[in-house]
Amino acid sequence: MGAFPLSIGRITKTKIAIRQAAHDPSDELKLFNLLNHAKNYADYSAAIVNLHTPGQNCVFACKDGDIAIRAQGEFPAKWKGQGDFVMPGTDSSYMWQGMIPQDEVPFQYIPAKDSLSRGFVSSANQKPTDTTYPYYLGRDYPMYRGLLINRRLSAMNNITVDDMMSLQTDNYNIFAEMAMPIFLKNIEQDSLTADEKKYFDILKSWNLVNDVNTKGATVFEILWNKFYHVVYDDEYDNAPDVIMKPYESTLLESVLKDSSYKFLDDISTTKKETLRDDATTAFKNACIDLTKVESDGKLEWAKYKGTGINFLARTLTPFSRLNLLVGGGTYCINAAKVDHGPSWRMIVNLTPQTEAYGIYPGGQSGNPGSKYFDDYVDTWVAGKYNVLWMMAKNETTDKRIKWKMSFSN
Repeated sequence: MGAFPLSIGRITKTKIAIRQAAHDPSDELKLFNLLNHAKNYADYSAAIVNLHTPGQNCVFACKDGDIAIRAQGEFPAKWKGQGDFVMPGTDSSYMWQGMIPQDEVPFQYIPAKDSLSRGFVSSANQKPTDTTYPYYLGRDYPMYRGLLINRRLSAMNNITVDDMMSLQTDNYNIFAEMAMPIFLKNIEQDSLTADEKKYFDILKSWNLVNDVNTKGATVFEILWNKFYHVVYDDEYDNAPDVIMKPYESTLLESVLKDSSYKFLDDISTTKKETLRDDATTAFKNACIDLTKVESDGKLEWAKYKGTGINFLARTLTPFSRLNLLVGGGTYCINAAKVDHGPSWRMIVNLTPQTEAYGIYPGGQSGNPGSKYFDDYVDTWVAGKYNVLWMMAKNETTDKRIKWKMSFSN
C-alpha cells in the first residue's frame, strides 16, 4: 500500500491509498533465464508464469510452426467496474479479493498441426477476450489498430521480412476510414466559404494515410476533435470534474449506428440539432484552427503532430530529439504520437539460421556526449531496421565482439 497527496477535480488535499501489484514479490529474472533456455511451447509456458509485473502480451513462435500469445501478469480478479474510479478505502468490499489464476489468464495457442487456423496471433492492445470471459479487465480497449493488423495479415501469403517491415510502419488510419463518411455526407458544402471549401477539398481528396507530408490527416485530426466537443461539451461542461467523457470509440460507434444519437442535440439551445448541424459546425470550427496552423507552416501532418523523443529528465530539452518528421498516429499501426509510440520494432525470421531485424528510437549510449547517444533515431524515423546478430556458440571469438566482461564470485 502507498499514499500520496492528490488533487482530483474539485477535491484537494485528499490522501489516496494505492494498491500496486509491483509491491508484491516476483522473480522476473527467472523468467528471462528460462526463456533463454526454452526449446518449445512447453518450456515457454513454464517460463512465462514467472512474469508478474507489469502485465505484458507475450508472443511465442518456434521453428516447428507452433505459435501462441498470452496476456501474462498478476491481474486482480475484479468485479465489473472495480478500480475504474476512486473507491472508498475504508470499505473492505472494494479491496482486491484475489488474483486471476494463472491458468485462466487470456491466451491463444495454435499448434502447427492446426490446419484450419488463420496462421497468426496478434495484439495491438485490443480486448484479449470475448464476452464470456468471467473476469473484468477494464473498459478502454480501442479495437482499431488490432482490426487493421488482422485485416492486413489475413490478406498476406508467403510473408517476407520486407512485408513485415512495411506492416510495422503502416500509416493507414483505419479510424478515419470509418469516420470520414460521416463528414463527407453531412457537412453542408453550400454553407462553406471559399477558404473553408479549400480545407474540405483537402479532406475529400485525402487517401486516409497519415504520411509525413499529407495535409488531409491534419484536417481530419482537428475536425474530429472539434466534432467530439460539439457533440459532448453541452452535456458535460457543467458536470463534476471527476466525470469522464465518453471514449472516442463510443462517439464513432454511436453515430455510425444511430444518426439520431441523443447527444447530437445541443441542450443549451431551443433548436434540436442534427448530425448534419454538428458536422458542419465542427468543420467550421476546425477551419478557424486550420487557418492558424497553415499560417504557422504546420499543415503537413508530421509538422502538425510534432513527434518528439524526450530525454528522461524532460527539462533537459537539448538532449531530446523534437519535431521529428514521422508519420502514423494513434489509430495507425505505426502508432507514433506526440511523445510516445512504437519504441521497439523487431522482426524475426525463423529460417534454419535465424534472421532478426530491429530498431529503437535512441542509441547504445546513455552519455549525451557520445556519438552513440541517439544514433538510431534517424533510422527509426525512416522506418528502417538494423540487422540483429543472433550469436551462435561457435562465434565467441567473432571480430564483431568489441569487449568482454567476466564475473566471478
